[in-house]
Amino acid sequence: MQSAALPLAAQTASAAPVPGIYARLGVKPVINAYGTLTTLSGSLMPPEVKRAMEEASQAFIPIHDLQKKVGERLAALTGAEAAFVTAGASAALCLATCAVTVGSDTAKIDRLPDLTGSKNEIVIQKIHRNSYDHAFRMVGVKLVDTETADKVKRAITSRTAALAMVLSHNSTGHKVELAEMISIAHAAGLPLILDAAAEIPPAENLRKFVKMGADLVAFSGGKELRGPQCSGLLMGKKALVEAAYVNSSPNNRFARIAKVGKEEIAGLLTAVELALKRDEAGERKQREAILRRVATSLAGIPTVRTEFIPNLDESHSPRLSVQWDEAKLRLTPGDVVTQLREGEPSIVTADMTKFRPSWKGLGIFANQLREGEEKIVAGRVRQILEARAKA
Repeated sequence: MQSAALPLAAQTASAAPVPGIYARLGVKPVINAYGTLTTLSGSLMPPEVKRAMEEASQAFIPIHDLQKKVGERLAALTGAEAAFVTAGASAALCLATCAVTVGSDTAKIDRLPDLTGSKNEIVIQKIHRNSYDHAFRMVGVKLVDTETADKVKRAITSRTAALAMVLSHNSTGHKVELAEMISIAHAAGLPLILDAAAEIPPAENLRKFVKMGADLVAFSGGKELRGPQCSGLLMGKKALVEAAYVNSSPNNRFARIAKVGKEEIAGLLTAVELALKRDEAGERKQREAILRRVATSLAGIPTVRTEFIPNLDESHSPRLSVQWDEAKLRLTPGDVVTQLREGEPSIVTADMTKFRPSWKGLGIFANQLREGEEKIVAGRVRQILEARAKA
């Protein structure tokens, strides 16, 4: 029986033996005490999502027809004018960039990433620049860095195709909030592209950002939305979404490389339907209870203390920080991360000193832990810290 004390994500998959495919390949699964990292294969899909993908795989279907019907359903669920399923959030941002630069002009599309004759700049706040902004730049645009609202306005020229905003725990500290960025963009007659890849929970963000006026919004399907890992969602204004789709697979255009299949389309729609019904407050309480059990298990180790760390977004919360006297134990959070990762079973945790903003200690997050795994995590951390304390 599944435990009511576990988050829904953990209840969707039992702590069964290593699946046959991984055993045959000699690839060992890990205990994920970190979160929905793409490098850890995202999240675990609920049974309903897996069933939808299985059903979709059993017949041939014209992809244009499927995307149209699914897009209409997604729009009805979210209040967006239009939407369609992409091959991840990065693909959605790439397609959004195509939409605001070359639109539906097939002659210009065929020249991409050559933007001759098209607007070729996107204004973005400097703190939002990161390794993921290749999704914009691959189309050929130049990202123009700014900081304040006045500088954003001054950066807008005849070459500006759009303004962009990134919401992420990695891009906190911006000086211009989303509502103001939207206002500046619209006053200049420009669209606002929003990267909201990991901004679920709350699932209400699926409705919130388009209601605020964001013109194109990108979400990841494989994080806390719990859809297929290689899926995403692009939603927003009808004309722009339709232009983005012209650039997309299965059309033989610039972004055909970002192909999404019928299985991902069906799975992503199901994930959205489920997310909008989810008891997020209840899940949060369950996750906090899991981390309190971990904290209790670590009590009494010399110099060790634990605390919950607040976060500006909900996708990586709640977060438990385990701290100790690093000089006395001659042990850093990075050392413990490595030992946990290299142990058996392999456990992935976070070095919170590497975060932005930086914090102290070893980070343990509950949102991807499966039933009983918190006991294994706590036991291994205690073993490592006790051994060093005794030494």
